[in-house]
Amino acid sequence: MKKEPALFTSLQRASMDKGRSKFFLFFLVFSFILWFIAKFSKEYTEVISLEMTFENVPPTIIPIVKSPTNVEFTLKATGFQFLYYQFLDNRLKIDAQEADFDSGRAELPIAAQYQNLKEQLLGDTEIINYFPAVIEFDFQEQTSQKIPVISPEFKIALGYSAVSIQFEPDSIDLIGPMNQINAIKEVQPLFTIDVPIEESFETMIALPDMGELISLSNQKVLMKVVIDRFSEAKYQLPIKMINAPQEGVFKFFPTNVSITFSAPLNSLRDITPEDFRVGIDYNQLSANNKSVKLKVYSAPKGVTNMRLEPKEVQYLKRQ
Repeated sequence: MKKEPALFTSLQRASMDKGRSKFFLFFLVFSFILWFIAKFSKEYTEVISLEMTFENVPPTIIPIVKSPTNVEFTLKATGFQFLYYQFLDNRLKIDAQEADFDSGRAELPIAAQYQNLKEQLLGDTEIINYFPAVIEFDFQEQTSQKIPVISPEFKIALGYSAVSIQFEPDSIDLIGPMNQINAIKEVQPLFTIDVPIEESFETMIALPDMGELISLSNQKVLMKVVIDRFSEAKYQLPIKMINAPQEGVFKFFPTNVSITFSAPLNSLRDITPEDFRVGIDYNQLSANNKSVKLKVYSAPKGVTNMRLEPKEVQYLKRQ
């Protein structure tokens, strides 16, 4: 009788052992899957912590929550449902409109939210109990305040000047905590340009971020800038006494003041010395000081860069 080679016999035995190993591994995995399904299909009653997120917050309220607001729920659910809550989504939405904001600290009872919370849970999950029964959190009341939009800084070419700078809208509403927005008096748009401007233009520009708790009624404003050529002029003007009593005559040294100013070329020819009023206010006089600074009390529209010489004068009162 012919014997098979030893190598062939060894390979045959190894193949049979490998087949048994694969079958055993398949049986082990299949048994684990059946056990896993049977185990996690059963219902359990367990305590699990779920995070509450606020919705429908009143527009005048800003909740102050320094850490996640968690509630411990005792739930009756399947093992698969508990796995979902534990690893995929452990958040529930709670209606903040049901809260009491009159006590200075918001109080939100969970009992009033029972049905809403149950509908957010998977399948037939039952809520057995929960703790705490009331969610409490600090809050800030929002208010609104209208503030003006002011011009950003930009360079204008030599010999030119801005005749007018307008914004649409020219003011915006700040919405946020009262103690924060009361400190903000104006808003300056974000605008930068590298070269000096010598032509009129208009552009939409963004408003700055005012902070996490403050919102703006507008995110952008339209800026319209009218640029025109400017020239300088110089007049000699008499010094006026403002708010002077009827009795008494005032003598100034010197008696006249020189005013130098800039104005657009197309309006410079219409400006006359009578359009200016320069002098001192009687109410600003001091018995211990016989000199006083001069002020421009009125000037034509569009006039800029006004300079007085001298800047102050001495006076003498005669009865």
